[in-house]
Amino acid sequence: MKVKTSSLSLIAALSTLSTAYAQAPQTDGDVERETIVVTASRTRLPADQVGSAVTVIAASQIRADQIQFVRDVLQDVPGVQITNDRPGASSTVSIRGSDNDQVLFLIDGIELGDPSVISTQFQSEHLTSLDVDRIEVLRGNQSSLYGSDAIGGVVNIITQRATEDGVHVNAEAEVGSENARSAGLTLLGRNAGVDYRLTATGYAVDGPSAADPLTGPAVEDDGYSRTSLSGRVGASIADGVEAQLVGFYSDSSTDMDNTDSDSSDKVEKDEYGLAAQLTHETSTGAWRNELTLSRYNSERRYFGMYYRPQGDGYDGTKDAAQYVTRLRASERIDIAAGLSWEKEESEQVTNYSGSLNADITTKSAFAELALRPVENLTVTAAARVDDNSRFGTFDTYRVTAAYLMPEALAGADVKVRASYGTGAKAPGLYQLFDPTYGNPDLEVETSEGYDAGVDLIWDRARVELTVFDNDVTNEIGFDGSRPPFGGYAQFGRTKSRGVEMGARVELASWVAITQTLTVLDSQDGDTGFWKGRPRYAGTTGVAFQVTPAWDLSARLRYRTENASSYGGVTEGYGTLDILTSYDINDRLELYGRIVNVSDEEYQMSWGANAPDRGVFAGIRARF
Repeated sequence: MKVKTSSLSLIAALSTLSTAYAQAPQTDGDVERETIVVTASRTRLPADQVGSAVTVIAASQIRADQIQFVRDVLQDVPGVQITNDRPGASSTVSIRGSDNDQVLFLIDGIELGDPSVISTQFQSEHLTSLDVDRIEVLRGNQSSLYGSDAIGGVVNIITQRATEDGVHVNAEAEVGSENARSAGLTLLGRNAGVDYRLTATGYAVDGPSAADPLTGPAVEDDGYSRTSLSGRVGASIADGVEAQLVGFYSDSSTDMDNTDSDSSDKVEKDEYGLAAQLTHETSTGAWRNELTLSRYNSERRYFGMYYRPQGDGYDGTKDAAQYVTRLRASERIDIAAGLSWEKEESEQVTNYSGSLNADITTKSAFAELALRPVENLTVTAAARVDDNSRFGTFDTYRVTAAYLMPEALAGADVKVRASYGTGAKAPGLYQLFDPTYGNPDLEVETSEGYDAGVDLIWDRARVELTVFDNDVTNEIGFDGSRPPFGGYAQFGRTKSRGVEMGARVELASWVAITQTLTVLDSQDGDTGFWKGRPRYAGTTGVAFQVTPAWDLSARLRYRTENASSYGGVTEGYGTLDILTSYDINDRLELYGRIVNVSDEEYQMSWGANAPDRGVFAGIRARF
């Protein structure tokens, strides 16, 4: 199947709790409406009070979709596009037409971002989903709440935490096409005020070639392997005072295609994140304080014909410290404020462009105000001032509004919402200081944008519709004309606008339909030319509960041509997956899926090989 189509002002915590697009029916609408969306606002507003677009993906949905990697969860979220669905392959995440370095990733308060990449950003292709409790995807300018790297939005990953006393074990194993094999084990426990989790996972696949034989030579398999360990421990150390430690480690190896030898071209990557958090909350919950210290480190080494014998090495570290205080001043007023400090360090030793050792620091202050002037209306405003050791001071702000009308349309609660905000993204250390391609005269990228939408919420159905518009100016790109070998320069701007839609309808107690759709028009702001990102992308799903123990579902993903990747233009495509699961008892589940049922030949990025038809089977156990 082929689809073709030819300053401190204060803003807002966001986000409209969009459909949880889960395949299992969820009918408790009141519970969903009261859920706190932690990413949307520093004041932690309930879902029906946030004024921007956010999607929450629950662990139950990830399991139902049989997804191994966080990156693959995101391609079913409105407004989000990824550039590769091959396990372990380098991939970028775009929100509303943004670049990958304009999307901020968080895990339990750990700010993820590799300063040794061209521009500080997180590469999400190795991040496993087994330990995830939920993912919140916040769309639009979020720099006033989260600083640089958040022009496109924020992906906040919240890991599992023990919620009941005792010790519990979750285990799973899977095998499939191309000799894919994976296994994972999670230990959860809570006792006497202490809770803990430890998760270990492993994944490996033998191929096929990373290069697509349709557009280039592909003579060998390119394998991928990854092992990871993550955990958290929390304790109540006094009345209203809690402490926790969280962390993860990942070791991966990815073969790159050189059409000659499987062992000569590959990239090995070690990465870890650590965070310590101390929280204090009064007995009434009116005042809460949080102190978080975190570190993220990524070490990459490239091996091959043109690299140093010991590999070209890149080592990036991002350290952060943040204090946030929240106060419920009255039933109608919430206030949040905070201070943060970040240091980015990059070290590289390469044959490619030379050696580099550089760092940069940023100090920030931010505040947010949430007002409920009349019943069912929430207005928020937020502002941030960043003081960068190289670029000086710059500010960002955001305002939002949400108005809830209970049972206003055919029995549905109707929420109308809108937001406007600005963003900023500092150049990366590589872009500034690389000996061959760097440009120390680069300045901060800036953006401004708005969105407006409506959410319709019934007990058995949810529909959200959002229109958005965003401009990024002072953009940084590679200029091949800069002497002597080209380099990074600032030129032009990008205008992105479009529509996001998400829906989930439970037709009966045993069948549900889900739909997401993104319509994106991304243009060069000066010439008006199309920037090449797919104009249409979506996912359609239908889920059946055949018996109380047996679930069966189908998922159709599709998008139009992509001209934004290097080398050429991909054609539009659609792929169909069939998934099933069977509960043997309360503790044991068998599952399986056929991906790309029609064996569609497609590329998400030009020249990159996408998965052929594949068959996978697995087992999950709970003790």
